[in-house]
Amino acid sequence: MAVGNGNRTKVVVVGLGMVGISFIEKLLKLDARSREYDIVVIGEEPYLAYNRVGLTSFFEHRQVDSLYLNPKEWYDAVEDNALGYHLNTTVTEIQPDRKRVVCSDGQEVSYDILVLATGSDAVLPKHTPGHDANGVFVYRTIGDLERLIAFSATRKGTTGAVVGGGLLGLEAAKAMLDLACYDKVTVVERNSWVLSRQLDADAGAMVVEQVRDLASTCS
Repeated sequence: MAVGNGNRTKVVVVGLGMVGISFIEKLLKLDARSREYDIVVIGEEPYLAYNRVGLTSFFEHRQVDSLYLNPKEWYDAVEDNALGYHLNTTVTEIQPDRKRVVCSDGQEVSYDILVLATGSDAVLPKHTPGHDANGVFVYRTIGDLERLIAFSATRKGTTGAVVGGGLLGLEAAKAMLDLACYDKVTVVERNSWVLSRQLDADAGAMVVEQVRDLASTCS
């Protein structure tokens, strides 16, 4: 998507997640009067910026648009075509001497200022046998959830497992139960209680009881 004109400073943002879109919103607000910048954002997912905090709700509504932090019309409505975006595109190389990035599709995007807002990534324990087996998923993107939902539909009546008893892990376990595909969901936590970063032992034990009441098991 073409943006702006050659007289303004071109800012390229790599990463269209919550941090990337927050930066863009702030820059557009600060630049509303002076109009010094054109912005191009490159996201590796096929979706506009969405709320990862509310990712679990996708199991219920299956509507990507419901997770968007801004509707598509917001991007298109930025004055003077000052905001452009590339979706489903990965930056594979940064060429600082030429002030440009190279994308997975071969496209080269020039910049005056480069902002890296790639965020964190879900990491599989690659030294653990079976980490890449069919039916092993991470829990970070809409694509991850879509694959989990599709797989679950073929495994009705089985047991699911979630490694990690933090907030995201418990949300994932509840969402898997709500799919009504698994007879049981087991949460595996390395610490002595769930939510160990947020709660002490007594409070954590209370949460474990609540989780068990939801028909999960904790170990």
